[in-house]
Amino acid sequence: MNYPRGKTTPPVSGNDLISRDALIDQLLTDVQSKELILAVAPAGYGKTVLLTSLYQALRSAQKEVCWYNCDRTDVVPRKLAAFLLEASGADGGLADDDSLGLEASAALFAGLIDAGLENSKTHVAVILENYHLAQSHETDALIEALLSTESPYLHLVISSRVKPGFATRKRMLAGRVAELRVRDLAFTKSELGALARSVIPDDYGVDLGGVLERTEGWPVAIRLFLLALKEGADTKRLLEEISSRDADVAEYLSEEVLRGLPGEVRDFLVATCFLEQFNHALCEAVAPNTDVAYMIEQVQHNNLFIVRLESDSGWFRYHPIFRQYLLNQFESLSRQEQTRMRRAAGHWYEANDHLAEAIDMALLSGDADQARSLLARLAPELVSVRGDLATFLQLLSRFPRGMIENDSTLLYWQAWAMFFARRYREAAGLVASLHRNTQIGNGEEIDEGLRNQIGLLDTLSATFMDDMVSARRAASDWLSANPGVDPFDRATVACSLVLSSLAFLDLPTARRAFDLAQRAIADSDSAYGMAWVCGIGMTMDLVAGEPQQALARLEALGTGWSDTPKAPSNISSTLALLAAAAHYHLGQVESAEVLVGENLHMLAEHGVSETAAFGLAACLRVTAFKSGASDALTLARKMESGLTKAYAPRLAFTLRYERVLLLFRAGRNEEAIEEASSITEVQPLGERREAEGDADLPSVKELRQIVSARVAIADQAWNEAQRILTGLINTARHGGRNLRLVQALILKAAVHYNQGDSVKAVRTFLDAVAVARDRGLIQIFVDDAQMCRPLVAAAVAGFDQSSPSPAKELDFLQGLQEHLGLESQIAKIEDELHAPLEPLTAREKLMVDLLLAGLRNREIAGRLSMSEATVKWHLYNLYSKLGVNNRTAAIHRARSLGLTAN
Repeated sequence: MNYPRGKTTPPVSGNDLISRDALIDQLLTDVQSKELILAVAPAGYGKTVLLTSLYQALRSAQKEVCWYNCDRTDVVPRKLAAFLLEASGADGGLADDDSLGLEASAALFAGLIDAGLENSKTHVAVILENYHLAQSHETDALIEALLSTESPYLHLVISSRVKPGFATRKRMLAGRVAELRVRDLAFTKSELGALARSVIPDDYGVDLGGVLERTEGWPVAIRLFLLALKEGADTKRLLEEISSRDADVAEYLSEEVLRGLPGEVRDFLVATCFLEQFNHALCEAVAPNTDVAYMIEQVQHNNLFIVRLESDSGWFRYHPIFRQYLLNQFESLSRQEQTRMRRAAGHWYEANDHLAEAIDMALLSGDADQARSLLARLAPELVSVRGDLATFLQLLSRFPRGMIENDSTLLYWQAWAMFFARRYREAAGLVASLHRNTQIGNGEEIDEGLRNQIGLLDTLSATFMDDMVSARRAASDWLSANPGVDPFDRATVACSLVLSSLAFLDLPTARRAFDLAQRAIADSDSAYGMAWVCGIGMTMDLVAGEPQQALARLEALGTGWSDTPKAPSNISSTLALLAAAAHYHLGQVESAEVLVGENLHMLAEHGVSETAAFGLAACLRVTAFKSGASDALTLARKMESGLTKAYAPRLAFTLRYERVLLLFRAGRNEEAIEEASSITEVQPLGERREAEGDADLPSVKELRQIVSARVAIADQAWNEAQRILTGLINTARHGGRNLRLVQALILKAAVHYNQGDSVKAVRTFLDAVAVARDRGLIQIFVDDAQMCRPLVAAAVAGFDQSSPSPAKELDFLQGLQEHLGLESQIAKIEDELHAPLEPLTAREKLMVDLLLAGLRNREIAGRLSMSEATVKWHLYNLYSKLGVNNRTAAIHRARSLGLTAN
């Protein structure tokens, strides 16, 4: 990334600075042992000079150190994050062509930076100067996330005029933060003496003690005091004056310094102070009748608070406090003279391609039309190429509101800026304004190219807001109206149509749209686009229950694409987590675990709910399988806040659905039912309100139906479960969604089994096996092991060798036996077939005792201090293990196995 002047290098210090060796030595120690050094003090306390000395000391000691000078555009920390990625040597930085990529989250960047440092094992000190200019919720979140990684290799040094917003108290108490305050930065008597000898080599008989007392060690005030003495001011008068003043001490001393200078030097300082940075050529444009080279030399010679930005550049700036006094003098000039100077500077900036500065000068000189024209030229570079959203939005905020509302070009780029910043609702609102302008003829005429781009943005905003009703309509309309547009744009909109069709469970339309996306992206040269289309295809495959096809699609993409700078890291992770989901469904849990472990921190970067849902499920299910439901539920709680910020509420609904499944599968029935009862409290975006008709998107309604069927099974409401599952099976089979079909068939087989209809149970279960067999869908049976064990045993025991594909079905069943931890049931004698399928728990053994004692469910509940629903659930598990489906059969089976009452 290209950074502005002075952004990544410390300023060049003057030759009259005193050495603060004690402070530097302490900082050198702290920077090796602390996570954070925080220097907080008002302007003029020498923070920049001190940190520049630290930077030079670290470089001299051959330590890795980086410098970053914050400014107001860093309130959106894209440049800062990119800089930190480079400093850490992290792989997968921001893409060169990621104009459609999102602003990545703080957690994402922190994870990448931590991984880069861990990989290199290199200690890096990063100095962030003027953090107060960049402070915002987003920037604070980035620093907080970096500190939360607790990387032993990253050492932050931050200077600010105000206390930062990120949390430091706990870290201070833990000894992980060193802090420098005003008292630490104030000059000591010896430092004052050293500075006096540097500024005033001759002995003026200065009362140094009085100076220290009256200025309270404020370094800038002391320097101004000494400069004023150098220019002939009276010591006693100065001390008396600053004793009677408070906030305006620096202003008074600046006035004293300026009064002692030659008139032409004063005029030059005032004429150039409105420039935040300046060089010889710019000053000549502003003050054409001045010997600029001589003036800059004089200012430097007199140590008048001028700072060279970089050692090999001719750019300078004034010290903020001294510049503020000069600006007050500049304001006393006539408006005509101020405007003349600003316009001269603006013309120079424009001629030298410094358009942001030219816009600033045009606005300050009152030429809003010129500023608007310049911003329209600069907007594509700022928003689409450089991704410098903060600079663009800051410039835009300075225009009169009505002027922007009537300018379709700037309104369009403002909408893109909101989109890239993940402020999708604001982007959609701006697009709506563009449509209104078109309809009523307000503002400039919109050409066909801009109209097409507005439609593209309209589609994407709806997609990323998860408003799938609007997205499907907008994508279909746009594709019909724009057959010959840019292939990347066409592929992008086709992908939106795929995702919105999947939300409506419309696989045929999704497949047609995906074919269109593939053909279009083949005509572009975007690695980002190829990867994104691949991810959409994998999502479609997973919805269809075709994980093998998803992995084949990823393999066809190639193995080297993710190593190029044109492959954004968020897309790499999206593909990895989709692959993890595919491996998991295939029962390849170890492969899924590796991918989840490497990419869990990137979960919030999936972009849209459809793709994120599979990554989320993979992370939770792998965790449950490897570490247990409790760890998975803990992970779900951690995910919730971050994901609901990154996505629309439909993903929060998906997260609750996964929690319900985890609880049911862990046998935590009451908790699962309670969680299920609250699932309807989430109102996903894209769903219509009741007054508008159907309350759910089909994909959301289907998840609710799965949960309702689970609850009905837990409550032994078999007929209700049958009714729900029959409808699910029909729609899933008709829609070609095999994973959902297998899931519903397993549940229905369990219902038949518990109703005592083993023939229907086996037939339904073998239907699930037939669908799952050719697609390798193993893990869905393993996840519901408690439910599937008796069904597998019954299916194997009654296996019909005359079925259409007996060998394949039998192989698959035997594979399930192995995954479920069952011994082969074929050729076992009858008594062995009826042995418990797995050991009974202590609670289940107690249940057997109570059954044999003839107690009813209500009596068992009272005896064990639990609800009747929980009793039913324990009995259901007990029946499954005994291979029976009712109380009478369980009692008989227990007696035949010798499980007599104690």
